[in-house]
Parts: sequence; structure tokens; C-alpha cells
Amino acid sequence: MQNNDIDKAARSLLNSPQGLKIIRILDRVNALSATESGIQLINMLAGSGSDIIKSSAKAAQAASSDRARAFLGAMLGTKEGTALIAKVIEVCGE
Repeated sequence: MQNNDIDKAARSLLNSPQGLKIIRILDRVNALSATESGIQLINMLAGSGSDIIKSSAKAAQAASSDRARAFLGAMLGTKEGTALIAKVIEVCGE
């Protein structure tokens, strides 16, 4: 696929209902990331948060079933992971 074809496909996606939904989600994420809690979350992710997510994902990958529970269990198994999940919940307002 050439660059011109990729550009056309991207424009087509962005102008579709799905693309507009993606844009709205990105707008919301951008607004949330500008809040104090959002900035704190980004800082957590930039620090050891990405390592915690990666190790939790590996635990989920190794699980034979119920991968979501394995991921969450691994996240909650560390102080940093618990703090990260709490911050995500705070930022998302859930």
C-alpha cells in the first residue's frame, strides 16, 4: 500500500461514524489528561506504571482462562499497581 492509499484510507476512517467516535474519545482523553489527576496518571505511567502493566499483561497471557482476572490480580498484587488502578478510576470518574 502506498502512502497516498494509506492517506485515503485514514481520511475515510476519520469521516466514518466509527472515526468520529474515535475522535470524540480522543477529545475526552485529551481533556482528562489536562486535569491534575490526569497529569498525575501520565506521570505514574511514565514511571514504573508501564512496567507494572507489562508484567500484569504477561501474567494474563500465561493464564489458561479468565485473563482479565489474572491481569487485575497481578495489578492489585503490588502497591504501585493498586495506586495506578485507583488513579485510572479517579481520572475516569467511575
